[in-house]
Amino acid sequence: MPDFDYDLFVIGGGSGGVRAARIASSDHGAKVAMAEEFRMGGTCVIRGCVPKKLMVFAAGHGASIDEGAAYGWQVEKGRFDWTRFRHRLDAELNRLESIYTRNAETAGVTIYHQRATVADPHTVVLADGRRVTTKHILIATGGTPFIPEPHAVSAR
Repeated sequence: MPDFDYDLFVIGGGSGGVRAARIASSDHGAKVAMAEEFRMGGTCVIRGCVPKKLMVFAAGHGASIDEGAAYGWQVEKGRFDWTRFRHRLDAELNRLESIYTRNAETAGVTIYHQRATVADPHTVVLADGRRVTTKHILIATGGTPFIPEPHAVSAR
């Protein structure tokens, strides 16, 4: 049997990839590495679900101020400060990203903060040119949404 650099190499540092890497390393004793070219946490945490929820939460405060005034609160409604909100949002995303990174590293996962591609069933090539060998490769890069052709959708 060949000698590999890793037992498992995960491409993609989102929720699914990080979880798989952590469990393989901490619960099963595998030697694990992962690569993430953007930020740990993936699309949902960094660019999708979490930022959207924070924006919706922030947007609701204007209506809450109006409602509070209707119930007797003496309030002075100000303007929304996008720059201030953006700093708060960025701080929260940085906090979450650090948790994903720390949890993976604590579990013993080696993280390569760069793009990785599959060269063959047991070789991953990193953006810096390094080649690493692995017994198993997990591609956890998420999916890309698409709108199907109208004829492909059936009404039932």
